[in-house]
Amino acid sequence: MTVTAESLTAKGRRSRSRIIEAASELILAHGTTATTMEAIRLAAEVSTSQLYHYFADKRDLLAAVIQARTEVVVANEWVTGLRSLRDLRAWRDAVVEGARATGWRTGCPLASFAEQIGDTDPELLELVARGLRRLTDTVAAGLIRMRDSGELLPDADIARLALLIVTAYEGGMLVARAQRDCLPLEVALDAAIDRVAAEAIPAAAGSVRGRADQPARKVDSAVLQRH
Repeated sequence: MTVTAESLTAKGRRSRSRIIEAASELILAHGTTATTMEAIRLAAEVSTSQLYHYFADKRDLLAAVIQARTEVVVANEWVTGLRSLRDLRAWRDAVVEGARATGWRTGCPLASFAEQIGDTDPELLELVARGLRRLTDTVAAGLIRMRDSGELLPDADIARLALLIVTAYEGGMLVARAQRDCLPLEVALDAAIDRVAAEAIPAAAGSVRGRADQPARKVDSAVLQRH
């Protein structure tokens, strides 16, 4: 039977989290197929009995990884702090800079999980889809704040704009990783943000047009890598 975090002691939760973190890093670096339970055990510095005490098998552990990474993604301060077009453009700059600085290893891991799982496990794929929906909802909440503050038109299609931003981010990152080139990510994000700007009240859009007018927020590489 799978051991849940809620049923563990504080020490047990720390051990479980360490295993999940080690598994996450290995899976994102090498893929689900190439990542073995033994490699995860060694990276997490736990015994075999500990590993299988917390997780019944590799699939069980992968589900926990997806859920844990989803929580990190939806809590990212760049997304939860979205309140203006300027914030959106600053996030774009941070994403591109982070991707370039870390060799395209930063960014949302959910699309990577979806690509690796494919149609082989519908239940795991649904976990990924649920995470992407939550990310889209978080972006939509930021766009709603922009609309309510008078920056976006009252009839702006928030749901479609949020979906566009998330799709541009996820898809752009996958292509950038494959090509080892940030240009696809830049183009995708710029196109999505331009579409949002098209829904802005003219005075608001004009005040933030062009990133050169205002310096972007300083990028904290630790924050980006946690995402």
